[in-house]
Amino acid sequence: SATPVWAADLIDVYQQAAQSDPVYQAAVSTRLSHREALPQSIAGLLPNLSGTANTTGNRVGTSNAKTLRSLEGTSNYNSKGYTLTLTQPLLNFANWAQVSQANYTAKQADASLAAAAQDLIIRVAQAYFNVLYAQDNLQYVQAEKTAYAKQLDQIKARYSVGLDAITSVYNAQASYDSTVAQEIAAQNTLHDNQETLRQLTGQTYPSLANLKIELPLLTPQPNDVEQWVNTATQHNSQLIASTYSMEAARQNIKANFGNHLPTLNAVSSYGRTSNNGLQSINQDTRTIGLQLSVPIFSGGLTSSRVRQAQDDFQTASANRENQYRQTMVTTRQKFNDVLAGISKIEADRQATLSAQSSLDSTQESFKVGTRTIVDVLNAEQALYQTKSNYSQDEYTYLLNTLLLKQASGTLRPSDLAEINNWLHGVDKRNQTLVSTQLATPDLTSEKPAKKSTHHKTVKKSPKHPKN
Repeated sequence: SATPVWAADLIDVYQQAAQSDPVYQAAVSTRLSHREALPQSIAGLLPNLSGTANTTGNRVGTSNAKTLRSLEGTSNYNSKGYTLTLTQPLLNFANWAQVSQANYTAKQADASLAAAAQDLIIRVAQAYFNVLYAQDNLQYVQAEKTAYAKQLDQIKARYSVGLDAITSVYNAQASYDSTVAQEIAAQNTLHDNQETLRQLTGQTYPSLANLKIELPLLTPQPNDVEQWVNTATQHNSQLIASTYSMEAARQNIKANFGNHLPTLNAVSSYGRTSNNGLQSINQDTRTIGLQLSVPIFSGGLTSSRVRQAQDDFQTASANRENQYRQTMVTTRQKFNDVLAGISKIEADRQATLSAQSSLDSTQESFKVGTRTIVDVLNAEQALYQTKSNYSQDEYTYLLNTLLLKQASGTLRPSDLAEINNWLHGVDKRNQTLVSTQLATPDLTSEKPAKKSTHHKTVKKSPKHPKN
């Protein structure tokens, strides 16, 4: 017996992408790099211990100052020593501001990684759905080509016995030739989409799990766009990152202004020197004191850096405001897209039934001579185009539900697990396709979390097979 082909599902692809996607891996390492700013800034508040050591070879000669003649010849000896210095900052406004700045930078790095994790979910889902739609579309084109080939054979047979004109043969042949070209284009699109998926995971997939049951249409809950917008303004990861970036820029102004202010350090040192000359001398030195440094003039460097930091803050503020507006607009758009997607899919289902009925009626009329072959070909084309639109609208709806979650800042891997249930034919009406619970998720987890239930099922149209 033939060995069954294993079909990867959405979760398989996502987990592989989480390990292999270069964009996400770069985001992980970038976050680790940016978080190092915090311990680096804290180091400026902690004691600093430094040591120096030296050894010197000496050659000493004595001579008569009048005759310049050597009196006792020369002597060679070595002197050496070391010094340990401990410095504890007591008052340094710039260093404290840098710690606050680094803290915001670390938080920005966390939010940016969360945004990258959500973006990975979207890119995986979009690439996966594109492959599924390309497969569906290719299937529809091939079915259309088969139907046209059958029509062409029938028309040729009718023409051979004088029941149809040569024009009907030409029309049927043109339609068939057109679907041959469409099949080539559909196959190429499928290969391109498979390569896009391969870019994410580094793997090729002979088979992908697709929808095995009729897709339920689920409205977002709560069904109030303003509540989604309110959640987005609090939890959208990109907005949070831009807010922390603005606050870090604000602290950078303080850090640079702090270079105008005096600094006070406690300094303690211990030194030991030894001289092995004519007389061996060892000397120990211990000091402790306060060191006050007052900046007076630095050529305008400090003032320039303060102005630059102020300009950077204005840029960060503008970027944050733009992200805030974009977040609200995107949330409203995706909320409306989900609702519109529900209406489109319901219309597609009815349109597919109508197109099938129209084709059946046209074929019967053609048999009795009241319709032409062109009418039949047009009806067949309309049917398969409607099926293609139906398939595309389903995947667009699924993607928009994820994009709505991303905009609101609540997208997480468990949302893919919900969709994955439908790919495996799990039909549980008390569960949801995509969770819409307005809560802050853990977005750095690579494993799907448990499913949640916060969608409302819309009344469904009669089930219609896609093929």
